[in-house]
Amino acid sequence: MSRKLRLLLSLFVAGFAAASSLASVVMTGTRVIYPGGAPERSIQFTNQDDVPNVVQVWVDSGDPNSTPETANAPFVVTPPVFRMEPKAGQTARLIFTGKDLPQDRESVFFINAVQIPALNQAQADRNKMLLLLRNRVKLFYRPSGVAGEPERAAEKLRFGLSREGSEWKVVATNDSAFHVSLTDARIVKAGRAGVALQPDMVAPKSTFEWRIKSGEDLATDGWNVKFVFVNDYGGEINAEAPLLVSR
Repeated sequence: MSRKLRLLLSLFVAGFAAASSLASVVMTGTRVIYPGGAPERSIQFTNQDDVPNVVQVWVDSGDPNSTPETANAPFVVTPPVFRMEPKAGQTARLIFTGKDLPQDRESVFFINAVQIPALNQAQADRNKMLLLLRNRVKLFYRPSGVAGEPERAAEKLRFGLSREGSEWKVVATNDSAFHVSLTDARIVKAGRAGVALQPDMVAPKSTFEWRIKSGEDLATDGWNVKFVFVNDYGGEINAEAPLLVSR
């Protein structure tokens, strides 16, 4: 096997195992809102490194193992690959290709940015395992005529509780047209330890379900769900809602 081929295989194997938090090329913002009807949306990258980096960008529909070849989201990024000089910025254009998406709610996709460290000739001529750093950021396509206010979507979350065998089932219902991303959630009651829920995202006009085991009697009155959600600007907002018990 040639040195070049071994290097490419090393790049591919190492790439998606890396932690994106280590990347020195960062994208501005923790999410991107793409308004329906917009011809394009700019996304900004900054290379915080003291050395050049090459960046490849693509959009997927939710597959964390996607590649530029397998991704099937209705967006293109131009340029899809670019070199960034040390301490420099780069703007890429995000363009919607016009796929028929639901018009009564948001759709979510993911922007992928892989940072490829630049090699000098001496490094390229050696067998070398390179670490590719990958970052994924949520991209929300928001139709122009969608009803409601995104900043109030979390206020409309409803939480229900029922017992199923040895487990409790907690269901979050989102009647709004917008996604609600939770970074923290806990069932609480004054004077009690409470129960943590795994944070996740509740899609519009749908439900999300948790199954938990707890010695607490959650069917009694007075339990609430305290949660933290992310707004359009990446800010984290605290909220609380009653836990409604099915009897």
